Amino acid sequence: MSSPPEPASRAPSALERHLPQLCRLALEQVWILPRRLQLDTGRVYATVPMLRGVWGRAMHEHFPELYGRVFQVPSRPGPVAQGPPYLLRPAPPDAEWAPAVEWILISPAIQYLGRLLECWQRAGHYGLGPQREPFRIVRQGTLRPDGEVGEAPSPWSLAQALWPCASPVTPCRLEFIAPLRLRHRGRLVEHPTLVDVVAALVRRLGGMLPEAYQPLWVDLGRVLRARAEQLPAQCGPWRRQHLLRYSGAQNQELELHGVVGTITLPEGPQELLPLLAAAQWVHVGKATVFGLGQLVVHSLDRPARPR
Repeated sequence: MSSPPEPASRAPSALERHLPQLCRLALEQVWILPRRLQLDTGRVYATVPMLRGVWGRAMHEHFPELYGRVFQVPSRPGPVAQGPPYLLRPAPPDAEWAPAVEWILISPAIQYLGRLLECWQRAGHYGLGPQREPFRIVRQGTLRPDGEVGEAPSPWSLAQALWPCASPVTPCRLEFIAPLRLRHRGRLVEHPTLVDVVAALVRRLGGMLPEAYQPLWVDLGRVLRARAEQLPAQCGPWRRQHLLRYSGAQNQELELHGVVGTITLPEGPQELLPLLAAAQWVHVGKATVFGLGQLVVHSLDRPARPR
């Protein structure tokens, strides 16, 4: 008796064949304006939550319609997530700029740059800390896709975000330096996988795209998650971090939980490169005030030995 025929292998779809190119095509529709702000905060050691709070207060009092569009954007269920079109994070150590923060405006917020800068000026008059110490912006510059500071304020698309490693197959490590806050069925994901991170990124970036691109992006997201399942990845170790902060909007103290750790990709990100390159600028997960899963990419290529 002859053996049954082998099942025919499924031909890859157009989305699978052109995944990186289609991902970049979608990311070309998301523009960002990342700026570095050097601050003079007097005697106060200013944290990002502290600065974010006083900036939001100034926006709420002087531009309430802008507050609802930029600062306090309600989340929504579904395959894409709507969130605030900005990020505020500590700047990396740099003696020339310290102390400084990085302030990233995303597509819909860029058009309001003038008024949002005015909110920073008003926030500086409100002051920081119990004594309401005034602060001011000493200098500002725009960040280029390579992360370096330029002078001219010019937005650029997330498709231009540079990958810091030599190639898509260069071994690398994703280090989450700010707590990653992912939730599943109401509980914190304490041991995130690469699939968890990719799924969260797909949902987050989908909310930044024009509506006409969202159906394509949802379809791309399924392929991206499938690729993440196939890609070799070593996750962790993870450790929990929490933050206790007072919410003026809710008139109560809130305790937020997240995890910090690493995901190592011994064969590089491969077709996930455009998505993970964009993640360096928009971060992953939830809770803007908590750092929103900021990640830094490290190449694991060994330097050549001197001859």
